[in-house]
Amino acid sequence: MRASELLRRLRRRAARLGIEHREEPGKGSHRKVWHGERRTVVPMHSGDLPAGTYRAVLRQLGLVEDDMER
Repeated sequence: MRASELLRRLRRRAARLGIEHREEPGKGSHRKVWHGERRTVVPMHSGDLPAGTYRAVLRQLGLVEDDMER
């Protein structure tokens, strides 16, 4: 999954659940993301996110893959 797709799904999930979702530029090609009360940094590199990075971002936000809708 591309980073842009992950962020789009997080925004839709936040809107659906009525929780705060905020994004700010980070250093270089990274973006700071707040999803509810939790925060992480998402690398905005080209291509798909490595599987471990994707799972780490979800874990840092307190989510599992089943929480992400298509």
